[in-house]
Amino acid sequence: MDLITELAELAIATRLKRLSDRLANDVNKVYKELDLNFEAKWYLVLELLNRRSMLSIVDVADELKLTHPAIVQYVDQMLKAKLITAHKDSTDGRKRLVSLSPNGKKLLEDLAPVLSVLKDAVDGWLNEADCNLLSTLAQLEKSLDERTLYQRLKGQLQVNN
Repeated sequence: MDLITELAELAIATRLKRLSDRLANDVNKVYKELDLNFEAKWYLVLELLNRRSMLSIVDVADELKLTHPAIVQYVDQMLKAKLITAHKDSTDGRKRLVSLSPNGKKLLEDLAPVLSVLKDAVDGWLNEADCNLLSTLAQLEKSLDERTLYQRLKGQLQVNN
């Protein structure tokens, strides 16, 4: 048994991150082998912009519940890959608005069959594990929305503000 597994609850965030990294690395290998200039971590931004057309970086971060710095990093990478376009908001020059570029729209079309196979592969993997991981994750997220781990720790440890 490795240390992360052995530490169980004390390393749950690291274990989830490790699992996430393994999945993303495998998907990225497939994208590379298919000559798709794309990274798994960009998918949510690409799909959100496909559904919503144009959003500010703050809106993207809020909708995906990811950090602003992470979204800035993804957007900068996707701009470099020419998958999205960005311009200043005409009403607030501090905001950057992003939208899919023609290359991004084309990539989404090219990704469609790969995403279908990916969805089926993940579904099969989850079924092999004989658990409803997606339901469990939703329950865990809801529980943390109601009471964060910080609040749980603070209540037990009398942490000062």
